Amino acid sequence: MAEGSNDFNVEARWAYLSYELNDTHRLSAGRFANPIFFQSEYEKVGYAHNYARLPKSVYIGFDFSTIEGIAIDSSFDLGDYSLDTKVLYGNWDGNLFLSATNSEQTLGIKDIISVRGTLSGDWWKLFAGGFITELEGGSLDTVITDVFAAPGVAAAQELGATETDTNNFYDAVAWTGKDGIYWYAGINIEYENWIIDYEYADYGVQDSSGAQNAASYIAVGYRFDKMVLTLHAEEYEQLRDYSFLSSVQHPVLIATGQGIHEALSSREFEGMGLTLRYDFHESATLKVDYFSGEDNRAVVGDYSIMSVGVDLVF
Repeated sequence: MAEGSNDFNVEARWAYLSYELNDTHRLSAGRFANPIFFQSEYEKVGYAHNYARLPKSVYIGFDFSTIEGIAIDSSFDLGDYSLDTKVLYGNWDGNLFLSATNSEQTLGIKDIISVRGTLSGDWWKLFAGGFITELEGGSLDTVITDVFAAPGVAAAQELGATETDTNNFYDAVAWTGKDGIYWYAGINIEYENWIIDYEYADYGVQDSSGAQNAASYIAVGYRFDKMVLTLHAEEYEQLRDYSFLSSVQHPVLIATGQGIHEALSSREFEGMGLTLRYDFHESATLKVDYFSGEDNRAVVGDYSIMSVGVDLVF
């Protein structure tokens, strides 16, 4: 896959083998999309959805959206309904952009266990899913301890902090060995010419200095023959919880941990967008999109984006 953000350099994001075990189950192994959220598996296939870009509050563009592992896809006929499920096991390591440092840091997520399901009726879908994984902090932990924490630790030691105090502090703020938990749920409705989408996602690294993230979007669209007009609203926020510092006793180290947590949980944004999709060919669609909103980061602030593009399938 080649993307404009990477100067259209081709990268083998997906490379896997699949075997049909029977009419119900399919086994796959290799490198494939990590179904973090409902549309993650075809997030990059613009023709498959009605947005110029999927709402960024949820589909924020994780670097671990592609993993290596094994998966079982299943489809069950339930009479008037159908149930599609996916169970996956895999691993990932690479670089993750950290807004607090405005740079990429190495990170690993291992022993990913993911489960998702979609229950479908004639004109609706209910979906939910999630995964749990163990973090390997890589250079991210090094930045936290050697850059963010160093001045506070030095000050605490001058004020009598013991080795046990500092070890408890490092254990509290570190990411390595902590569990990452991601989950999402939502509904898709396509009734006559109306289209309604809602998705909520919640994720974070448990008992670490990282923030809990909450994101959602709602969209209402209407189909006019070959055109679809979609209005959507979205929001993203990072929730602060200082309970990860419960084992830290020294007041200077507590304050240092709180400062690190606040630096890693400082992003919020919201926005609204209007997208027009026009299917001018059976394999091509034109999309015109206008999106505006507010980001609490000083380097972004209020923003508005307009884009025009063509999505193709072959």
